[in-house]
Amino acid sequence: MANRTTALTVLHDVGLAAWFGGAWMGAVGLNGATIEVDDHTQRTRVANAGWFRWAPVAGAALLAHVSTAYALGRLIRTPAGRGQGSAGLRRFRTAVTLAAMISTAETGVSGQRVVRGGDVPVATATIPIAATPPDVAAAQRRLRVAQWLVPAFTGAIFVLEAIQREPGPHDAARADGAV
Repeated sequence: MANRTTALTVLHDVGLAAWFGGAWMGAVGLNGATIEVDDHTQRTRVANAGWFRWAPVAGAALLAHVSTAYALGRLIRTPAGRGQGSAGLRRFRTAVTLAAMISTAETGVSGQRVVRGGDVPVATATIPIAATPPDVAAAQRRLRVAQWLVPAFTGAIFVLEAIQREPGPHDAARADGAV
């Protein structure tokens, strides 16, 4: 079982890293850099071209993380003695993962609404100007919030998993040779 769980853990962690890293780079780098595009009607086009290239990787990363989390949960049982605290932490981590998934979906939905607006004047990929059509501006405002929620939630998952992987009191006793 060790080889199977090691492979699943690696895929789980790489999936989360790609999900977090892609969202963070997209919000900071890709969407932020659109201000450098001279033609303000082409700024969303540039951001969307990058996001469309990244979307299959992001989807695969999310799927890898979530599916391996489920598989690992089925394979690895909580050691005796960790009980309620560990179960509560798992439930909280699951809730944060769902929030990250919903935020990710919202970035896709809002991004599609911006794309449907066509080549319209904007300040950046996520910031409208007075000349931006109202429907595109509304989608940009939603996207501006959601783009930061994804790395916030996925970053929180990293923290929660680090806490969950900390050895419990019984693990320390076993490491010292005590039973």
